[in-house]
Amino acid sequence: MPGADRVDYLRALESHLGRHLRGQDHVLGRAAGVFTRGELGLVRRDRPRGVFLAVGPTGTGKTELVLLAARYLFGAGQVRRFDLSEYQRADAVERLLGADANDGGAMGRAAVGDSPRVWLFDELEKAHPKVFDLFIQMLEPGHITLATGEVVSLRDDYIAFTSNLGSAEAMRMSRSSQASVESAVLRRVAEALRPEILARIPDQLVFARLSPAVQREIAQLHLAEEVARLRGVGFDLQVSAAALEFLMREGFHPHLGARPLRQTIERHLQDAVARGLFAYGFGSGRIDVGASRDRLELVVK
Repeated sequence: MPGADRVDYLRALESHLGRHLRGQDHVLGRAAGVFTRGELGLVRRDRPRGVFLAVGPTGTGKTELVLLAARYLFGAGQVRRFDLSEYQRADAVERLLGADANDGGAMGRAAVGDSPRVWLFDELEKAHPKVFDLFIQMLEPGHITLATGEVVSLRDDYIAFTSNLGSAEAMRMSRSSQASVESAVLRRVAEALRPEILARIPDQLVFARLSPAVQREIAQLHLAEEVARLRGVGFDLQVSAAALEFLMREGFHPHLGARPLRQTIERHLQDAVARGLFAYGFGSGRIDVGASRDRLELVVK
């Protein structure tokens, strides 16, 4: 059983996720529960410590939730991430497990290091059908055999899947309750994925589309992070309200959610600092929308 300090740390996981992930409060408790049950030693030992599927529109924080939880609990470097859009061909299993006795495949290479590891498989619906047979082995009984003959146990690890299945339904149902959206999305998931896979994934979390209010919170969060980062390398910035509105307009996409926002904020702030350095010899000051209205500028008073 974990000590009191570790129990306190686990208790704070949900609030930690909530500070960094906006608009998905309805899934945070369940996601945190997957990890806390595993870390408290409450789960059966004949399968991975925890398994869940995060579904819903792109850019809503599905992958980010996994990365946040893993960093908080286990530190950097414990996530083994696979983009399943790269494993759509017939040789997908060979690429994952190895082609011969001298090749342990991508999963063999990723299995180095101590557990608990977090295996993150993005875009589950895009995997080749043979990969789903591999997932069944991973989920129960909780191990895989590489082409080298080595058996890799996943029983001390966590497995997270993400999928955009149901995104169209969620985006269309902007005026519906979250319960109705969840039902529609999970029906779509059940239609698309094999039942023997879904039966082995006890927690299926449906992420919500981002409302305008949540979009603003995310923009403010990313903006504060980038301003703090730039301050750490010597550039002290104050960003105007008009600049924030500009970044929101530039960064949010109706179908991509918040995904492009961080890059948009970074690019525009960094460009404004660079222009300030070139024009004035310094890069600190107030950031506002430029006279051309198509970029941000460092304002000198």
